[in-house]
Amino acid sequence: AAWAAWSGIGRAPAPEQPAASSTATKPDSGPILPIVAVLPFTNQTSDESQEYFADGVTEEVINALGRFKNLRVIGRNAVLRYKGRQERQAEIASELGATYMVDGSIKASKDRVRISAQLTEADAATVLWSDRYDGDLSDIFEFQDSIARHIAGTLAANISQVEVKRHFKEARPDQNAFDLLLRARAVGHATSRTANRQVRELMTKAIELDPNYATTHALLGEAIYSQVVQGWTEFPDRELGRAEELARRAIALAPDEPDGHRTLGRILLIRTEYDQARNALQRAIDLNPSDANALAVRGALQSFDGDLPGAIESLELALKYDPMLQPNYHFDLAISYYLARRHE
Repeated sequence: AAWAAWSGIGRAPAPEQPAASSTATKPDSGPILPIVAVLPFTNQTSDESQEYFADGVTEEVINALGRFKNLRVIGRNAVLRYKGRQERQAEIASELGATYMVDGSIKASKDRVRISAQLTEADAATVLWSDRYDGDLSDIFEFQDSIARHIAGTLAANISQVEVKRHFKEARPDQNAFDLLLRARAVGHATSRTANRQVRELMTKAIELDPNYATTHALLGEAIYSQVVQGWTEFPDRELGRAEELARRAIALAPDEPDGHRTLGRILLIRTEYDQARNALQRAIDLNPSDANALAVRGALQSFDGDLPGAIESLELALKYDPMLQPNYHFDLAISYYLARRHE
């Protein structure tokens, strides 16, 4: 079947290739880029059921910052493990390899929201920027964008207005559809069959509310992709086709958003359409250089291709930005080291 899993195990070591064959951004080439960790925003309501909202806003800020080419951002999975932990920011920054930290709080009621955020230099514990936002719940999108713009502008002075406009031009979604998106992200689509079904149901409702919200199409496609690769459907080929349609719809709605391209790349990879998969994954990385999942999938494909320098580069970056990625990516990196005869 087209969805069958593939593996590079059992291949002979590939011939050495020049480093120029890789398109990955070398961590030690060019200027040293700021590495930002956005800690989980604190839920200041007494209602624990609102935790998903605080976590969702955290992820939205991470995603927005990751799209700036002059920043690198630690992934959601890596920072969420610090939720509720009382550790000094300097210690967290050291563990994550971050040079700057963002933390904040959020208080949301039925119609109102308040967000406080600050940017700190990790070593000196110096606050570089802080602000508080009060407004209607519908203002949440502008607040998130403003936080990302200010942080990016503080850390990378050469960010152009053209780049800012490109990153924040997606139409504002329906508020209820956005809430369903945050709930779906809190569940996680690959953790269990039940969770996967919940995410698919939530995203189906979100698309009904706002058919033009690209991110919901991409997440539903990603959830169906997970359903297929986990063996949670009796009709894998049909469902994979549906996932591809959703990914392409997301791209059509918002071509400068990375989610649809990353989802499409994954789908094309297990369809063994490798050239198209490479293009889709590269586009996702161009749009969000900190997208650990896209980097990891590209690294796995590069390893399969025999581009071991490129695979090692991509996978090392992916695991740097998100050390909590799925174990198979650690395995892919280990295999790439072995085939490249890097046994240290």
